[in-house]
Parts: sequence; structure tokens; C-alpha cells
Amino acid sequence: MCSAYYWSTVFQLDSTQRSFIQTQHIRRIYLRMFDVVMSGGQPMPNASVQVLSPRPDSVEIVPTVFIVNECLLNPQPRLDSLIFGRVMQMCETHDLGPVHEIQLDCDWTNRSRPNYYDVLQRLRQRAQAQGITVSSTIRLHQLSQTPPPADRGVLMIYNTGDVTRFDGTDPILDMRDVYPYLRPLKDYDLPLSAAYPVFEWRVAFRGDKYIGIVHTDEYLPLLPGDTIVTRQGTPDMVRQAVGAIDSLRPDANDEIIIYDISKQNVQRFNTYHYEKAFNRLSHRTGL
Repeated sequence: MCSAYYWSTVFQLDSTQRSFIQTQHIRRIYLRMFDVVMSGGQPMPNASVQVLSPRPDSVEIVPTVFIVNECLLNPQPRLDSLIFGRVMQMCETHDLGPVHEIQLDCDWTNRSRPNYYDVLQRLRQRAQAQGITVSSTIRLHQLSQTPPPADRGVLMIYNTGDVTRFDGTDPILDMRDVYPYLRPLKDYDLPLSAAYPVFEWRVAFRGDKYIGIVHTDEYLPLLPGDTIVTRQGTPDMVRQAVGAIDSLRPDANDEIIIYDISKQNVQRFNTYHYEKAFNRLSHRTGL
């Protein structure tokens, strides 16, 4: 099955995106609903998505919530209720279809892990009462830890390097950075899907000093002599990642998820590149 993340504050699909969804048989869209951030000493929703397009036909929306790690440095006994109630309300308000799954995304650390797992466990119990499953994203460095108490996980095979290094490997996806993390994958005790990058970053440097990621020309003021370096997950590198996962945990590629399906990414990582990156799976996923 083919799926995609939609990670923006406005959900609005143009004809290019709709065509890509149709031609590539995208069946799920993991839609970022809101972030959870600390405000006034309490975790609060922030940057909620504006839904300006209807849900595409035959596409399931999986509401996804990003939790800033800072929110979980202390126990949060009410956070599961906040997330569940807001997600269900937003899905009903925007007619996003029946909710079958809710996903949490958090770059948890050793310190925040117990609190995150507590929130996840309570959310799962709350969701199960209504026949809804709960999934959790899993970054590569988290594979060595005890799996989260979720129904399944999504392994994020990107953001593998250090974006601040001018002379470093590609920070989005470089298999030299990925391979050391994959040892626990074969025996990882949680059902998995795999997510792969189709995005790029324009990274600004002053000499060899990192300035920031340039989202628009106005977003990050630059000086004469500054350098912008494009970092991207190329189709060849994505194909290598797909092969590596397939050799260790082929079931993780039963659902492949691209990150993400913005207009710019769809235009750049077009149908030809998409099929080139994932063609090794065509015999069993229907690509």
C-alpha cells in the first residue's frame, strides 16, 4: 500500500497533488493536525491545520499529532484526553471521514520516554474503546530502545545526519549514516511501516558556519558571499534505503509512506522519480 504524509498548516490540494495521489494509488494521508507545545507551563495545541480541501475519494485520513519533547519532561496525565478530544472534534468538523487510526510523533529521549509511553498507553486504551488503533513514529536512533506501547510503528528513514555541517554527509538520507542503526530492526517487536523522504532542504552557510534552512527567500536574510547548499533524498539513495529495509524487515515495506506530499515535493520528486525509487516493490505493493 502507498501512503503519504501531509505536513503543513494548510491542507489544500492542487491538481498536481490530486493527480499524483490518483496515479500512485495513495490510499492513506497522514495529516498533521496540530503540534503540542509548552505554553504557560502546560502542554497546549499549536499551529492547527486549516482544512481547505475535501478528503480525496478512496483516501483514508490518519490524524497525526506532533508532540514537542519538552512537553514530556514531566508526567502529563491529561494529555491523552486533550489529544483524543481535539483530534476527534477536528475530524468531525472538517468531514475527514471515519477515524480508524491516530498517530503520535515525538522525538523522545531517555528522559522523556517514560512520560511519552504513559501518554501513548492511555491514548491507546481510550482509542481502543472506540475501535481506533494508535501508531507511533520511530526514529532510527530509537530502534535500540524498548518499542512504544502502540498498535504499530512507522520507521522514519530520513533526517539521518547533521544539517549544521557544511562538509558532512547528506543530513536527509545517507545510507552510511543509516546502516549502523538497523541492527535491531529484524527482531524489533512491533508491526512496522516505513517512511521515506521525497523532500529537500536549502541550507544556508556563512563560510562553513550553519545559518539555517531557507524556506523562502524572505525567511532567512542572507549576505553576499553566503552559500546555499541543496540537501535532498535522491531516488537512488531512497532505492538503497528501500532495499536495506526489504532485506531485514520486508513487512515494513508492505506500506510505504512518503514524506511529504507538498506541491513542491510532488513537482520535484515526480512520477518518474517515485517509480524509480520504489520499483523494487512493484511486484507486491501494486506500484
